[in-house]
Amino acid sequence: MKKIYPNLNSLRFIAALLVIVFHIELHKYLFKLPNLYSYGFFQIIGKLGVVLFFVLSGFLITSLLLNEKVSTKNIHIKNFYIRRILRIWPLYYLIIIISFYVIPYIPILTHPDKTLFPDTLTNTYPTIFYYLTIFANLAVPMFNHVAYASQTWSIATEEQFYLI
Repeated sequence: MKKIYPNLNSLRFIAALLVIVFHIELHKYLFKLPNLYSYGFFQIIGKLGVVLFFVLSGFLITSLLLNEKVSTKNIHIKNFYIRRILRIWPLYYLIIIISFYVIPYIPILTHPDKTLFPDTLTNTYPTIFYYLTIFANLAVPMFNHVAYASQTWSIATEEQFYLI
């Protein structure tokens, strides 16, 4: 299928890069390494990147569906969902499995902020239920953060957008 707006991928890359830089600086700050997190710019670029990425993704996905409707006179919803699942779920579930069952057993990856990322999860079973379904965005405010998996809230939000 022809890409409708190929230049927007560059803008999505910039949005993702803003989020990555934010997290690098945040974790350098939490690990008490030299960082730029104390500058206001570095505290907001993550949110700006997420919003920009969501807006662009929604626009591009809607455009693809409308383009399919124009060219084929139909939208193949089943094919759309299969493409989304094959593109997102393998990496998503790999992150969840590693975050719950591998990283907690690697001492060097223990997060220094015990209030944000406790060593042992309370309510592990309800927490993992939310992560294994597409509701990680609800698990983060309801339970303790899961070190190295809390970022999956954005994937859950995106998956819920697809359902709508």
